[in-house]
Amino acid sequence: MMRKLLVRHAKQAVVVCRNGEKVLKGDAMKNVAVIEEDGQNGVSIVIDSNGLIEAVDHDATIQQKYKDSDFNQVIDATGKCVIPGLVDGHTHAVWDGDRVKEFAMKLAGASYMEVHQAGGGINFTVQHTRNASEDRLYELLQERLTRMLTYGTTLVESKSGYGLEADTEIKMLKVLQRAKRELPIEISTTFCGAHSIPKGKTADEATDDVINVQLPQIQQNQSQLMLFIDGEW
Repeated sequence: MMRKLLVRHAKQAVVVCRNGEKVLKGDAMKNVAVIEEDGQNGVSIVIDSNGLIEAVDHDATIQQKYKDSDFNQVIDATGKCVIPGLVDGHTHAVWDGDRVKEFAMKLAGASYMEVHQAGGGINFTVQHTRNASEDRLYELLQERLTRMLTYGTTLVESKSGYGLEADTEIKMLKVLQRAKRELPIEISTTFCGAHSIPKGKTADEATDDVINVQLPQIQQNQSQLMLFIDGEW
């Protein structure tokens, strides 16, 4: 039988759960299950034809159990630790307009609103993101997601929210949809049109725009919805 992948000879495999639990919660998270190599007998992981983990055990056990199996790919993980992919559940990965200079203000004690009132914050990025082309935003997103994947993130949630009007919010979601098709990382997209009050609008006007202009158009992108609420606005 053909299977997708065999990872073998690992020094260590983090399997998280010991007794078939779906998740670990509370104090149980302090005792993550790990399979260690036994002398020269490393750890192997078998991935089935559907891309699901079928077995994790020591090399000798896996070799005996799957001696009649073929694999599309075999990875030698000698001396390495195999861990589950990381899930990053809150990111803003699509944007243009670097705000590194704001770190100095924050280190000096400036509040979020003080940064905003000084011309920084969300509206600074909004202006640059509105001006950027889809290709420019995609290039920036690709660079960020590739770096995240390199560091072990395999599933990322990513929001819009730097458009604050329909055209740019849709542009950002289109960039994320393209990344879903073309990049080897899973992406969950979220519409965050109420991220901030855009320049030139009151809170009521911005709310009306989100409800009556943005949402009817965004629905076609089948994204999740998130609102950002700050008592200072």
